[in-house]
Amino acid sequence: MKKLALLLALVLSACSGGGSTGTTAEQDTGSSDTQATTTTEAMETTTTTEASQSSGSAESAHITLTIGEDTWEFDGALCAYADATPGKDGSQWNVSKVQDDLQVYINDDKFGRYISISNIKDYGTFQWEANGDAVTELTVDGNAIAGKGTFSDLAGDGPATDGSVTATCSSWLEG
Repeated sequence: MKKLALLLALVLSACSGGGSTGTTAEQDTGSSDTQATTTTEAMETTTTTEASQSSGSAESAHITLTIGEDTWEFDGALCAYADATPGKDGSQWNVSKVQDDLQVYINDDKFGRYISISNIKDYGTFQWEANGDAVTELTVDGNAIAGKGTFSDLAGDGPATDGSVTATCSSWLEG
C-alpha cells in the first residue's frame, strides 16, 4: 500500500505542471532539483525491480485443465484459503484464474469440492463442471494442487467426460 501511495504521489507530482515547488533559496542553489531527480530515479528503480519480482512470481503460478481431448493452460493462479492452511483438516480454499474470457475455478469448502471452466463474457455458452462426488480426487501439497473428476457439459448436450486439473500457486492469500 505504501508503494502504491508513493507511485501515486509521483504521478500526481508529474501531472501538476512543470513548475518547481521548492523555495527561492532551493531554486537558486538547484539542490531541490538534484534531490528530486535522485529520489525519482531511486523510486523508478525500486518500482521496476518490484514489478519484475512480482511478475516473476506470477509466472510461476499456472493452471492446466484437461477435459477429454481438450486442454486449457492458464498463466497464473489466484489462491486463497480460510480456517487452516490448504491441505490441512478444516481448510477451505479456492484457486481461480481468468484468461481470454474463460475462468477456471477450483475449490474445496464446507459445501464440497468443485472444478469448473466457463466463458465469463458470454455466460452459458461454454461451461463444464465437476461438483461434489463427481470430483474423484482433489489434493493440495504445499503450493501444488491436483484433481480428477467427471465433468458435465452444462452449456451443451455433450456426454459426461473425465478430466484432470493441476495448478501451482506462487503463494496463498489468507482470507
